[in-house]
Amino acid sequence: MTTPRFLQWFASAKARWFWVGLGVLVTGVLFYRYLVHDGDFDVYWAATFRYVHGLKIHIYEQNVFTYPTFASFMLLPVYPLGYTAGKILFFAVNVIFLVGAVYVCQREVLYGSAVRAATLVIALLFSFRSILAVFNNQQTDILIFGLVIFGLAAFARVPVLASTLMAIAAGLKANPLFMVLLPIYKKRWAAAAVFLGLTVVLVAAPDLAKYAVSDNWRDSSFTVPGSVLPKRDTVPQGQFKAEAIAGGMWSYLREHYEMTLSVSPDEVRWWQDRGSAGNQSLYRIAATRLGHAVPSNIVLLGLCSGFALLLLLASRVRKDAVFVLGLLFYTAFVLIGPQSSKPHFIAFFGLLLFCWQDALAKQSWWKIVVLGVLSSLLGIKAAALLIPQGELARDIVGLAGLAIWLYSYLLLLVSGERRS
Repeated sequence: MTTPRFLQWFASAKARWFWVGLGVLVTGVLFYRYLVHDGDFDVYWAATFRYVHGLKIHIYEQNVFTYPTFASFMLLPVYPLGYTAGKILFFAVNVIFLVGAVYVCQREVLYGSAVRAATLVIALLFSFRSILAVFNNQQTDILIFGLVIFGLAAFARVPVLASTLMAIAAGLKANPLFMVLLPIYKKRWAAAAVFLGLTVVLVAAPDLAKYAVSDNWRDSSFTVPGSVLPKRDTVPQGQFKAEAIAGGMWSYLREHYEMTLSVSPDEVRWWQDRGSAGNQSLYRIAATRLGHAVPSNIVLLGLCSGFALLLLLASRVRKDAVFVLGLLFYTAFVLIGPQSSKPHFIAFFGLLLFCWQDALAKQSWWKIVVLGVLSSLLGIKAAALLIPQGELARDIVGLAGLAIWLYSYLLLLVSGERRS
């Protein structure tokens, strides 16, 4: 089958230099914005400050730290260097992880076809909204994406190492939690034990190590710079509360549980909240539409059970396709997660590669049209704005993500050889 000339252009030397130049330009712009604007880096920096000063980490304030307490360890290696050096290094590590993860992902998913370069560019285009959101929000989703991708690439050869990388990702944020099912379904029991054991260690580590720090902060608050470079001739200062840590062996674990996971009827926790300006997670979509007739935890557990069964079937039918299977595991909990937002959907980059390669290689126009619509709704804000206001517009990102997940799932089941 002859490849159209415009697709061949993507593999030309001129195209490669064009995309490299564009990538360098975009990186420069993002770096400048990173230095000028505040974001969640400041929240992580404040969490690290609190830990090294023996303070509570999970405190109700304007910028709440809802992540696992282990995430406060993330900046410990750069904390002694100061805020400016720490932020610059954090940006550099994100860029390295992004480039490395994209390279590994395309190496594992794409085969040597004439549409390889075009597929990569299209997947990056529809993932750019999420990539931009990660940098603008100064979040950890690129690091998590990289750890999961590196882990999946190593799973077939070194499953224990793969589980170690993915457990670290789960220790930073809950999005990769479904990855524990991969070694279980593949009957790699040592890898599953490492994932579970390391996750427990990471959860317990802050409480086990807290006795190595001293409680030497007496003020009721502290400040964190809001940027490296001045914004409107001033560097804003973020104000954070300082409260002494509660007593007890598992005080950090308890405060994180009380903020994020408690099902006390006295409060509506963030994971039970049914209200959202944009329902980007299936939990919020389902909970909002079902109303209060179905308890929040039942909605969440029901979605997890449904996806777990679908993934069990796929693991039995396509035992050979570990990498793409892993992408389905990863994106499943991103879809479900109550707090899923634009940065989290960077996880769909691999599935976009998988789907678009099939459509372009087969030159199937109906697949190209369907994927074009779904990918646009997921990754281009202007496309979603074309939908009339209402429930569908509110839920469109999550629904588009679900459609791409199901498309990828069915494509995986019907493609390739089945091996015992």
